[in-house]
Amino acid sequence: MGTSSDNRRARTRAIRARMTASGEPYSVAARRVAAEQTSHQAGDGSPATHTPSTRKIMNDTVAMRDALLDWACDQAGGDTLGVVPVTPFATQHGLDLDAGFTLVDVCEASGMAKSTSTFGNPSIILTPEGLAHVQERRRRQADPALRAAAARSGLLRWMYRQHIAREHMPLPSRFVSDPGAVFEGSAFTENEIELAAEYLAKRNLIKGPGAFGHRGPLRADITPDGMDCVVDWSANVSAYLRRQESTGSTYNGPVFNNSTADGAQIAWNNHSVIQNNNRIEHVAPGYEALAEALTEVLQQAPAMGLSQEDREDVDAASNEILAEIVRDEPRPGPIRRAAAALRALLTPIAAAGAAGAATGVSDGAQEAARTAIELISPF
Repeated sequence: MGTSSDNRRARTRAIRARMTASGEPYSVAARRVAAEQTSHQAGDGSPATHTPSTRKIMNDTVAMRDALLDWACDQAGGDTLGVVPVTPFATQHGLDLDAGFTLVDVCEASGMAKSTSTFGNPSIILTPEGLAHVQERRRRQADPALRAAAARSGLLRWMYRQHIAREHMPLPSRFVSDPGAVFEGSAFTENEIELAAEYLAKRNLIKGPGAFGHRGPLRADITPDGMDCVVDWSANVSAYLRRQESTGSTYNGPVFNNSTADGAQIAWNNHSVIQNNNRIEHVAPGYEALAEALTEVLQQAPAMGLSQEDREDVDAASNEILAEIVRDEPRPGPIRRAAAALRALLTPIAAAGAAGAATGVSDGAQEAARTAIELISPF
């Protein structure tokens, strides 16, 4: 009993001394002391403050946070009531005690979990926001259209890195072992990567010889078009392919059904075009690809097999976003709300796949839906 009391007093003195020396708050000082004591007990005399595991978290904070939230959701049975100890997760990922506390802080700072940690025992409770985040992330993980777009972008970035490293004709299949070959924490399959390589080759973004029975090139190099896509378009393949070759091209959008842009057309890249319409609305810089994608969605809407009510909802959500992005300073809030509604309507269309003919959805409508989903996903 006396030994336990002595240990507590010694621990308290160590925490206070650290607070005085470093200016750290009690919670931080306490976990640092706990980590150091754990390290000393294991026979390692070096402090745990700057261990490789802590640096691992700091290098990819969001990915590790999302992995913890996903794991905690399963441990808590998908609710916001259960207290979830973080130490088993940290151990599973080769992280030390200090790193576990850091993860708790990251989750709490993002509003996705509440800390229920005690001295030496990091733990969390998911908040409603955290639970919703996990559920939405899992929905995106399972979306074939979003996964295909991300695989194409990721593979093209990887091919560009091989080019910079002077790697001649690398195997696209090697991308599967790259840390970047994931989407929302879920690794791409070999089949997804093979399909991505096939698509990029057909679009002349990569080029190389194929093999019998193999989709896409067996080995490939990135093409100049592929490099342009990575460097100038942030590897957004769909946006790059929809680019307009001439700066003199003008694209007229739909008639807006609202008072702020009634009867207006939208236009971009129109440096040398004479317009006859009485009202031309110019898209804000940086939103051109989104405007073109939404215009395509509206043009393809009749071929999407939508009910009259859903068709009206697609028109309304698309026009709401278009009306916002012709403002001098588009507001993220209205775009985000309309994008969420539009994404929910377009996802079944984009995922129609081989069933497209049976459901009355054309290939053009599917591609328009996929592109729009990809471009509105960041909002």
